[in-house]
Amino acid sequence: MELYTRDLILRTVTQDDLKEIARMWEYPRETTIDQAREALRYMEDTHRKNRPKAICHLCLGVFQKEKPDVITGWCGLDGEAEQGKTVLFYVIEEKYRNRGYATQCAVELLRYAFEDMEYDIIYGGCAKDNTGSYRVMQKAGMVQSSFYEDGGYIFSIDRERYIRSGRQA
Repeated sequence: MELYTRDLILRTVTQDDLKEIARMWEYPRETTIDQAREALRYMEDTHRKNRPKAICHLCLGVFQKEKPDVITGWCGLDGEAEQGKTVLFYVIEEKYRNRGYATQCAVELLRYAFEDMEYDIIYGGCAKDNTGSYRVMQKAGMVQSSFYEDGGYIFSIDRERYIRSGRQA
């Protein structure tokens, strides 16, 4: 699977990406090639389970179009993290932050969720001191709707708000 933004390719990683998976899977720590193989198997297994309105876990490598073999982050949609919710997630390697990449990921994943996977609502969240992530979700059209117990922010966007935002194809 591949999704495209202005600057990025969001795609399913493969065996050819094992070294990059090892480097980035537990960012900022590296893992072993064996752990990368396990991560790849996990992603392959969960991707096979994904269906419209029922994403188990979709994890995509974030690649710059100008560096298509280097993982600059991860993004996706997680239907297992919180009971009854599908949650948008992203992490961008520190040296690639503040370039709009997380926002591009969030916008494209919301498009995918609403237009391709027929979702009615998507959630997101961030720590209370993560102002960068807070802004990303706002720019993607999400609304801060409540708080986690630790004070972190919970965001959401429903199909109606997504359509009103004018981002749909």
